[in-house]
Amino acid sequence: MAERRRKYRTVYIVTAALMAAMIGGYALAATTVTTLAPGQSSNITNTPNPGGFANIGAITSEQLVVLTAGMTGATRAGTETVGAVGLNGTTTALAACATAPCVVQNFRTAVPAAETTGDFGEQLGINVLQPAINGASLGFDFSITISMTVTGVTSYIVVQGYLATGLGGAALKTVPVFLFVDLGTITSPSINSLSVVFNQCSNSTYCP
Repeated sequence: MAERRRKYRTVYIVTAALMAAMIGGYALAATTVTTLAPGQSSNITNTPNPGGFANIGAITSEQLVVLTAGMTGATRAGTETVGAVGLNGTTTALAACATAPCVVQNFRTAVPAAETTGDFGEQLGINVLQPAINGASLGFDFSITISMTVTGVTSYIVVQGYLATGLGGAALKTVPVFLFVDLGTITSPSINSLSVVFNQCSNSTYCP
């Protein structure tokens, strides 16, 4: 199924410590270090080297936040197809960027569709590449799995989204995107691991 519906696949993994492992024959290597509040830090790693997926974008940062009304009221990152199995939905297109530097665009997850102001959440920074092809748009979906511990209890949440680049122009442009993920707790969690899987969709409007 994955071979039919996607051209490229890039996996980004965020862990509490630098991992020494091999996934699909590629070694993990730390690319960015960020600070999580309160008092946490992590290494952002990605595998494989984006390669063919570099025409879409990459994770640039992640941070533990308390969700504000602006975050929970952000545009929804696409919609999930009712009754579908796995990633399957309709994309939300980013606004096209005419002149660099491009402005930040904010989104909340497609699944779950609702987020609660005051909950703890993860803020993911994503640099999306608007193609250097006049009128072109590329669709992509993502699935995020977060392991966290709250008051000694470890749990996992999975969220999904569907986006597309803005229509391309004469030059490649980097569009910064913030994605807000509701962790479903008002008690400060400890983030154990965060895995983001991106897939390039077969077209710009629908991810079958």
